[in-house]
Amino acid sequence: MTALVIGGSGSGKSALAEQLVCRCAVFPRYYIATMKLWDEECRKRAAKHRAQRAGNGFRTLEVPDHLREAASLLPAGGCALLECIGNLTANEQFGEQTVEPVSEILCGIHMLQEKLEHLVIVTNEVFTDRKPEDASMQQYVKTSAQSTAPLPKQRRSS
Repeated sequence: MTALVIGGSGSGKSALAEQLVCRCAVFPRYYIATMKLWDEECRKRAAKHRAQRAGNGFRTLEVPDHLREAASLLPAGGCALLECIGNLTANEQFGEQTVEPVSEILCGIHMLQEKLEHLVIVTNEVFTDRKPEDASMQQYVKTSAQSTAPLPKQRRSS
């Protein structure tokens, strides 16, 4: 199963995504954290999320960029919560860009889908606000949209 949880900031999407993963009763459970901890606000948000998922058997992997590389290191089986595409997109687009962000993100998601039994992806709802005036922010919204359209999980042949 692959599930996509979309919502605005503070909407409860993280809690919902964690509940979906916990209902799967599949281990190991990975929490793929994509936020770079730039400032105190980011650190507080990360601490809140760690406390929220405490005791639910998650192994946290800090993956602010290069999802494909991280996915290649995971063993087969288990499930993961990928939080969140918005952060990953920003990190890929505005960081040390070595590859095209959409390709990098989608390749990483597809690798996770192939390796894991279940994947829950969290993303921000960025499409109800007015169109950003800044060209780089317009590209961010476009990249976010393209990065949240992964192909359905393909079944492995026996």
